[in-house]
Amino acid sequence: MTGRRVVLVVVLLGVVATIAYLSTRPAEVEVVRPTRGPVVQTVVSSGRVMPPAEIKLGALTASTVREVFVGEGDAVVVDQLLVQLDDGEAKAAVDRARAGVAAAKAGRFEVAKLGAPAAEAALRQADASLEQAKRDLERKEELFAGGVIPKANLDDARTALELAESQRAAAGLQVQAASAGGSQALSAAAAVAQAEAQLALAEEQLARTKLQSPVDGTVLARYLEPGDAVVAGSTLLILARTGATRLVIEPDERNLATLALGQPATASAEAFPDLQFAASVQYIAPSVDPQRGTVEVRLAVPSPPPELKPHMTVSVEIEVGKRDGVLTLPRSAVRDLASREPFVMAVVDGRAVRRAVELGILGDERVEIRAGIDEGSLVVASEGRGVAEGDRVRGVER
Repeated sequence: MTGRRVVLVVVLLGVVATIAYLSTRPAEVEVVRPTRGPVVQTVVSSGRVMPPAEIKLGALTASTVREVFVGEGDAVVVDQLLVQLDDGEAKAAVDRARAGVAAAKAGRFEVAKLGAPAAEAALRQADASLEQAKRDLERKEELFAGGVIPKANLDDARTALELAESQRAAAGLQVQAASAGGSQALSAAAAVAQAEAQLALAEEQLARTKLQSPVDGTVLARYLEPGDAVVAGSTLLILARTGATRLVIEPDERNLATLALGQPATASAEAFPDLQFAASVQYIAPSVDPQRGTVEVRLAVPSPPPELKPHMTVSVEIEVGKRDGVLTLPRSAVRDLASREPFVMAVVDGRAVRRAVELGILGDERVEIRAGIDEGSLVVASEGRGVAEGDRVRGVER
């Protein structure tokens, strides 16, 4: 063997030896130890600021807008005049209806004060005429019996008596009609009632030309200007009722099991990201949105900052769980965290060993370990994801 071949063999043997050494050398991996401390689990979701109630105010009659007294963002109080529609025709109708009431009352007065006395006087006159007709008939019957007058005169007396009797009956009916419960009085009273009903209707139509606030609140939207023609039922303004501020979010339904009434939360508005304020879960919807797979959650805000406005976008972090002094690991060290069989890769006697773990509270950075490892365990950190069970490893704590 020549010298050159000897050198080549030696080099090859060295390479083989190096490869063999490296292949049997334990892999160096970063490890962490479980530590005790607090763990906080939260659910984060975005939503909006919602007023206690939104009220749509619409036109109650077709008319033209004469004046608008409020704009978007203005505060209003109950019964405040917000919009005035043209009321010329409505006022004229009220005046006509009032005149009708006056005329009807005058007619009733005439029946009550003048009709009854006149009817009674006519009745007395009819009674007197009837008595006179009776006496005339008796006298003419005697004269006819004595042959003093012809039969035609007797017939005239009998006809006069019949006429007097009919006039007496008519006068009696007139007295009854003019009395308090008579037909004339009832008709006059009905005329007054009808006129007053017409007046009430006209006044109601006039009132409908004024749009007033039914609540204390804030104007959210305004859809009209002076001169606009509006129809009955068209929305003119939207008000937000004054009251407790609430937040409405829609977290994923997977978080439903962790949510509960009364849970504390921290919220911030996207318009003011540095402004944080407290809230608490007030309502959890009994059903899930089947289209989006979300559940509606409402939160009360006990002390809303003045910068908070209706419909602002907010980010909400709800504290759904918290434990102190529990065994924890970095979240990244736990594998298959979302599965039913989470595990860690522990380092035992220089080899990677799979250890199933029971999890508790899941924090953003650390998770609670209830069983599977203890405080003395060495666990492969997230950087060692490529390590498989049984691999020779050398743990390095950093």
